[in-house]
Amino acid sequence: MGAAAGSRNRLMKDVILPMLTGNGLVPPLIAFLLLGAVVFVIASRLAQDADRIADATGLGRVWIGTLLLAGSTSLPELLTDVNAALLDVPDIGVGDLLGSTMANLLILAVLDLAFPKRRILENVAVDHVLVATLALVLTAMAGIAVTVGGWGSIGHVGIETLTIAVTYLLGMRVVYRSSAVIVPHAQLALGEDRHTLLRRGLTGLAVAAAGLLLTTPLLVISADAVAIESGLSNTAVGTLLVGFTTSFPELAATIAAVRMGALDLAVGNIFGSSAFNMFLLLAMDIAYQPGPLLASVAGTHGISAQFAILALALGILGILSRAARRTMAVRVESVAILAAYASLAWLLVH
Repeated sequence: MGAAAGSRNRLMKDVILPMLTGNGLVPPLIAFLLLGAVVFVIASRLAQDADRIADATGLGRVWIGTLLLAGSTSLPELLTDVNAALLDVPDIGVGDLLGSTMANLLILAVLDLAFPKRRILENVAVDHVLVATLALVLTAMAGIAVTVGGWGSIGHVGIETLTIAVTYLLGMRVVYRSSAVIVPHAQLALGEDRHTLLRRGLTGLAVAAAGLLLTTPLLVISADAVAIESGLSNTAVGTLLVGFTTSFPELAATIAAVRMGALDLAVGNIFGSSAFNMFLLLAMDIAYQPGPLLASVAGTHGISAQFAILALALGILGILSRAARRTMAVRVESVAILAAYASLAWLLVH
């Protein structure tokens, strides 16, 4: 996004924001919910298009879920948060990324409790611990940077977001090497030519991206209006409302994967998206012209980062503690993730 995009989006904000404010909470909230529904419809197709690309390339489920599906379902976060930076509401964007990580783990916890016979955390590849640990480390780096006010800058971009991006790329290389041997059973059993399938997948992703390019600036503006009318901070709105809304694609894709029995795809999507969210901080930092992103946002994001780290650690614990039999009464990790999300919501609102 360049200066022209930033000027265009700020002009859009100057026109639309006054239309949504001054008449109470209902108008901006309705606009936010309608736009969230549009994002959900568009982004739900991302999982289907990612599946087509995955089938055409024949990569393993851990890798597909961690990179391809996670990257595809994180497209709403990317566009929403870059627009938040361009519209000079960075707290909404950073809140969205940390809130989306919490929402991702909330999705995993709810599904683990809702599908007890699947034993989701118990029956997935241990390789997911690598991705989850990477997400945890990246989130910790972001949290530390917010707390100390950044690590310095190169131009207007923070050294911390550059470091996080490099760490993500190096970590994904390790994940690829460890999981490349895992190949899905049913990927090749399709009656469609690989090139046709790949073309359909890429075309679908391009169409979805175009739709999100039009929708996400309006979503950010409506979220800003909700913050103004409700009295909540941009941090709270970004973390709770926008973070949950932009996690709709992960929700749709993960539910579909669990129902198919593709548990590695589901869990890879959750942890992969959480790691990718931190990688997106660099794109947002580049778009945010006033200065280093994480040195400019509210310190309360450090609290969100701590809760995200806790939720990721609980997810890792759930995978590593492979008890022979688990019941609803002892699904401690999933219940604890729910409690962590509720606690964060209470702290941000109060």
